[in-house]
Amino acid sequence: MYAYIKGTIEYIDVDSFIIDNNGIGYRILSSTNVTSRLKLHESLTVYTYLNVREDDMTLFGFLSNEEVSVFKLLISVSGIGPKVALSIMSQLTLDELRMAVISEDYKAISKANGVGTKTAQRAVIELKDL
Repeated sequence: MYAYIKGTIEYIDVDSFIIDNNGIGYRILSSTNVTSRLKLHESLTVYTYLNVREDDMTLFGFLSNEEVSVFKLLISVSGIGPKVALSIMSQLTLDELRMAVISEDYKAISKANGVGTKTAQRAVIELKDL
């Protein structure tokens, strides 16, 4: 629904931030790799993924379309939801994640909060074919 939002960063937390766009503040969940690079009152374009559940709608934000694509790949893996995918993306950069999948280093992926050995192994297997 939302491909991106352009605005000004008004608040930054460890795993989320608020971007103001024409007087509307959007709370966006993101990886610590993203939030650590943000600066208050900076103008920014955030590429988004809207997760809709029966009882919740959550915006996830990234600094590039490539990050959105990797996020979508991660949540396509059985047992990995949006928050676990963010945890993986907080633990590993995109290049580190690619190398972990290519080299079948599931231990690197399992270091992320909420990711056990079996889930990490499944991620390597399912993402290796892509």
